[in-house]
Amino acid sequence: MPKDVADAYRNTTSLSFDIFVQVMMRNLGSSAQSIRAMFSPMPAEKDGFPNPHGKPLGRLARELHTTQLYPGENLTRLDDKFIESFDDQLELEKIANTNYVARDQKGGLTVPLLRWSSDVFIRAGQVAYFGDLLGVIDPNLTSTFLEFDNLSWQILFQYPRIVSRRMHAARERLTAVIERYFSVPVEERGESAWFTPAMEHEMRTLGISTHDIATMMTTIYWGINTNTRKASFWMLAYLIKHPRLLEQIRHETEPAFKAGGLSVDYLKDSCSLLDGVWNETLRHSAFSASVRHITEDTIIGGKTLRKGHRLMIPYRQLHFDEGVFGEDAHDFEPARFEKDPKLLHSASWRPFGGGITMCPGRYVAKESVAIFIAIALRRFDIEFVKGQVFPQAAEGTPVLGIMNIQNGEDPLVRITPRPA
Repeated sequence: MPKDVADAYRNTTSLSFDIFVQVMMRNLGSSAQSIRAMFSPMPAEKDGFPNPHGKPLGRLARELHTTQLYPGENLTRLDDKFIESFDDQLELEKIANTNYVARDQKGGLTVPLLRWSSDVFIRAGQVAYFGDLLGVIDPNLTSTFLEFDNLSWQILFQYPRIVSRRMHAARERLTAVIERYFSVPVEERGESAWFTPAMEHEMRTLGISTHDIATMMTTIYWGINTNTRKASFWMLAYLIKHPRLLEQIRHETEPAFKAGGLSVDYLKDSCSLLDGVWNETLRHSAFSASVRHITEDTIIGGKTLRKGHRLMIPYRQLHFDEGVFGEDAHDFEPARFEKDPKLLHSASWRPFGGGITMCPGRYVAKESVAIFIAIALRRFDIEFVKGQVFPQAAEGTPVLGIMNIQNGEDPLVRITPRPA
């Protein structure tokens, strides 16, 4: 029930998120020493990021994330980096210069949609947070991440290493490259997001090793890229499935392009249909669950949750509640949020979780996907290749947010340049 979900989010005393984070850190290779350091109280008086309440870094990190990702100067700089990256990557010849693209005789390209959107978003997120250096160290890092991310559900299921070797091998290759990055002096790395050196400084102050810093920042790399690449895929797939809607979005976003630039403010403030498509895409594709460890017997919804167990809070059932979203809850209907704006404040609307663990990246996720969609539709006509069907979601596979597709169902699309 939505009320039970809200009650669970409000309970921060006997329902612990910290324990879940520590288990994830251990499964991702963090040392016991670094986990203790991350969750030991820090001095209220210290240099670096303000910490007046003496929080451990494991909790203070959320405030660093919000400083980077909430509306303001730091988020604007990230948006600018995404615009710059998409402007470069969404050139026909750049797209053609990949090993999974086929060119036809009429000047068009055939690409697997998820692979393409994933490549574009991982490269953009990597540069936005780490600058160009990671790509210099390993030009194929995006492929390594994809191999890891497609198997990362094994971490959430806590698979033994003996049956998850491929996932761990990809994770270790990813971490090794990130460790090489953090072994370079800060002043020699080039530009990065504010968060990256700020978080590094806090960890080094605690005596955390470069390897453990790289392990921790691997989770950041994962968080940056795992959901935006899939959200952009699903949003574009739904638009291609509904050509009239695609044309409406193309028309609505065109005025955002002014004097050769792109106004993110216009996309945010003047594109109500784009908002509706984004929200409806999330409602259909979000499949995550929050996890809490029960530290004391706790009553939720009249039922006693016993100490030592885990509580899982799934969202997908809430998003298809016909009592909230109507009898057409299983249909893709972007106008529903414009017709009833209160849906965005409903207890049944949880695409980014809730409570103190609500995803701080929700603003940059929405804005970066909107930028991608606007640029892609302005430059290209995009349609499914004849015979391709709308992909089926991998609903049985746990994820951190947005669902993947069933194996082998990456639909082929044809991209052709539009007149300038």
